[in-house]
Amino acid sequence: MPSTPGKVRFVTFGCKANQYDTQVLREALLRRGWREEDDGAELVVVNTCTVTAEAGRKARQLARRIGRENPAARIAMTGCLAESEPEILRALPNVHWVLGNGEAKRPVHFLRELGCELDPEELGIPAGITEFAGHTRGFLKIQDGCDLACAFCIIPSVRGQSRSRPKAELAAEVRRLLASGHREIVLCGIHIGHWGRERGENLGELLETLASIEEPFDWRLRLSSIEATEVDGPVLEALARHPRRIAPHLHMPLQSGDDGVLAAMNRWYRAEDYLAACERIRAALERPAFTADVLVGFPGEDDAAFAATLDVARRAGFARLHVFPFSPRPGTAAENPAALGRPVPPEETRERRAKLSELAQGLGNDYRRGLAGLRDAVVLEGETGLSGRYQRVRVDGASAIDGLVEVELEVEAETGEDARLVGRPPAEAVVA
Repeated sequence: MPSTPGKVRFVTFGCKANQYDTQVLREALLRRGWREEDDGAELVVVNTCTVTAEAGRKARQLARRIGRENPAARIAMTGCLAESEPEILRALPNVHWVLGNGEAKRPVHFLRELGCELDPEELGIPAGITEFAGHTRGFLKIQDGCDLACAFCIIPSVRGQSRSRPKAELAAEVRRLLASGHREIVLCGIHIGHWGRERGENLGELLETLASIEEPFDWRLRLSSIEATEVDGPVLEALARHPRRIAPHLHMPLQSGDDGVLAAMNRWYRAEDYLAACERIRAALERPAFTADVLVGFPGEDDAAFAATLDVARRAGFARLHVFPFSPRPGTAAENPAALGRPVPPEETRERRAKLSELAQGLGNDYRRGLAGLRDAVVLEGETGLSGRYQRVRVDGASAIDGLVEVELEVEAETGEDARLVGRPPAEAVVA
């Protein structure tokens, strides 16, 4: 490690929580005078993911490529893959540090591991981040870890039990992110519905605290992935009480619409529980957007089970679906697929993924058409922006508008049956 700060490059794989963790490490180095540049970086920090075998392969492939293209670079591998297979990563050329989740999360420890001398002021830096570099929306990591054990998921073993950050710390971080210009704050973590449980608190209380933060400009919160069965009671009440401050969009993992497959996955709900949650939320919020993850090709998923998933997707009326093929992960209950049921041949998995993706496209078009005439707030990102209902919207006169703007939605037909949204802002929102 050079004794003086030089050029550093950051690469992130995986979820919003990982992107947040990278920002923590980024700020730790930039405070010390490091410059973030891709070309010729003396230090490359690769924050890894191990959710799928493909994610791990890509991280290892990147490390090898960096070694070939920039042999003078020293690589620090952090994150979930560094936790699950440290010895494999240490054997890669140019990898000088392998820092698991516990080692890399605390900036002071990260700096020590990289051989940096610590100034006294490093110990007094506020917890969290001050901005979310390169993003219009700021991510706020409210908790880490997971107490559940889904058969396909390795995350609890690499991130540990659920741990929540305190409300006061999170409120202070929201204020810093807003001061940096972010107008949407996305609450993320590994299992955000469990925020506060170890202290007798709940996510609804946190939402009320954060939603009460007043600024002289419009801004909003958005929940990232949350389980459908956890959008109830205080959480749903907070969403209904603050329709402008909290986005009416919920990403609720479904995984399967078949009860037998859900049981084999060790999921704690059944299809009708999920659909009942959707109806409960629709009754409380105006045209909420539901998005979800679905895993196809899980062992034991036959034609009838897949048909049930298609049926549940139609009944839920998703605005968007993320469809993933099953891949066994060592260290999970599903690492030996044959023990769970008939393995689904790869060609069947591909066909099911394509069929579900086709259905999702049609459902998304139906949802967008149903938004015609609705008023929604859009966070601008150039000529388009992201609405509260997680829809990409082209906004007339966007170049003359700053921040978060409320628009009236219109549906614009594209080729075939695709539908896109256009937002008409009020005249006073456009700066002449």
